[in-house]
Amino acid sequence: MKRLARRRHERGKLPEGWLDTQLGNIVDYGKATKQGLSDVQPDTWVLELEDIEKDSSKLLNQVRAMDRPFKSTKNSFKNGDVLYGKLRPYLNKIIVAKEDGVCTTEITPINAEPFCSNKYIFYWLKNSVFLSYVDEVSYGVNMPRLGTTDGLNAPFRLAPLAEQKIIVEALDTLLAQVDSVKAPLKQIARILEFFRQTVFGVAVRGRLTEKW
Repeated sequence: MKRLARRRHERGKLPEGWLDTQLGNIVDYGKATKQGLSDVQPDTWVLELEDIEKDSSKLLNQVRAMDRPFKSTKNSFKNGDVLYGKLRPYLNKIIVAKEDGVCTTEITPINAEPFCSNKYIFYWLKNSVFLSYVDEVSYGVNMPRLGTTDGLNAPFRLAPLAEQKIIVEALDTLLAQVDSVKAPLKQIARILEFFRQTVFGVAVRGRLTEKW
C-alpha cells in the first residue's frame, strides 16, 4: 500500500521547473483600456461574442467599425492578445487576435508576453482543469460569467518558457491534423444526410416498396 501511495504521489509531481499558481500572478486579468467609437478608425476591427464559434475558437465574422458603429465603450486589444469570452464561459469562446481592435467588455484581453506565451495561455484556458474551475465559480443564472476576482484566482500551471513553445507547437500541429480530418468527415456526413433524405423522400411517396 505504501508503495502504491508513493507511485501516485510521484505521478502527481510536476516536472522540474513547472509551477502551479494563479492566473492573476501571470496576467492582470480583467484590466483593459477602454475606447469609444470616436477613438477608433472606420476600418478598426470590432469583435462581439457572436463572431466566435463556441468550442472551436474559429472566427465566424470580422466586422469593421464603419459597419458596426457602437455607443458603449469597448475593450481595446492588440495583435497577439488572447481574447477570452467571460460571459457564458461554458461556450468556450476564446481566440488569439490576428490584428489590433476593440471588443465587447464581455471579452477580456489577456497579454503575458514576453514572460509567458499567450498561445500557451490560450490552450490552458481551454483545459479541463480551468473549465471545471470556471463552471464552479461563475455567477448568474441565465447569463453566467467569470468575475474578475475569480479570474485572478483561477488555477494556472506555468511551464518553463522553452517548454511552453514546444507544447504550443505540438498542439498547433495536432489540432491542424484534426481539422484536416474533420473536413472530409463533414463532407461524408453531408452525403449520408442527402442519401438519407432521398431514401426517406422515396419511401414516403411509396416508391421504395412498389416492386415488393
